[in-house]
Amino acid sequence: MHGSITAAAKRQSVTQGAVSQRILRLEGRLGTPLFLRKNGRLTPTAAGEALTEAMNDVAETLNGALSRFDRVQRRSLVISCLPSLATEWLVPHLEGFYKAAPEIELFIRAELSVPSRERMQDEGIDLIIGYQREPVPDLHELASLQEMIIPVCSREYRGAMLDRAEATITCLHDDVPWLGGPRDFEWREWQAANPSWKARIGGDRHFNLAHLAYHAALCGQGMAMGRAVLINRLMERGELVAATDLAPVPGASYRILTHRPGPARSPVRSFAAWLVAEMEQSQRRTVAMLLDGS
Repeated sequence: MHGSITAAAKRQSVTQGAVSQRILRLEGRLGTPLFLRKNGRLTPTAAGEALTEAMNDVAETLNGALSRFDRVQRRSLVISCLPSLATEWLVPHLEGFYKAAPEIELFIRAELSVPSRERMQDEGIDLIIGYQREPVPDLHELASLQEMIIPVCSREYRGAMLDRAEATITCLHDDVPWLGGPRDFEWREWQAANPSWKARIGGDRHFNLAHLAYHAALCGQGMAMGRAVLINRLMERGELVAATDLAPVPGASYRILTHRPGPARSPVRSFAAWLVAEMEQSQRRTVAMLLDGS
């Protein structure tokens, strides 16, 4: 709504008379006035408001369809990814995918959300990279990779612990490994798998993203529960080290999810295959460093 015929005519680059005639013809066809006219201003009637709402809905639906058509033509994908995975791992590895599949364009959305078919359809999401224990019932799982977890810290922090016979540690927690997931899931899994681990916990610090806990760890603030894929670069650069000589234990799984998988060579399947293969490589390199004591 522009409030006046003059403003509407200027916006459409036509004459005032042309706009007036269009309104009159439409009102004649519908058999009801669409505007109240007073002092050169137009105020929509109830019928005018209803028609405007209907036209907005049509425009939104049409724009969505055109957007999806454009993505199909350009073989582009909208990817919803956990923020920590997007920041610490996916973005640094994207160049490898673009070299392998230069014809596919990616739009990465870093977000914490509950995977669902309805959300993917409503928001035009082609693929979700989740992290959780259980499969999502209403989505197609293209691939999955069970993560391995182990406490990590800075080299200086571990050295300080080894120098003290009765050192206490600060636990750095990712309280939201996935939306709706159990708080402290990874620390509990680690301690259950390693009952002989008798570290004295002197305090806790809480975050809502894994990479915040990792960066607190590399700043010497305590121990974070590291996921082998996510901490790969941080360990290769020597910014984080294993906080224990014990082996990593299984955590939750990365799940690559879609509501329309398409044929074998579809862009969604191509990206999923590349993704899980690259994540497996990163995980293997991290576990090898852990076992070597690096």
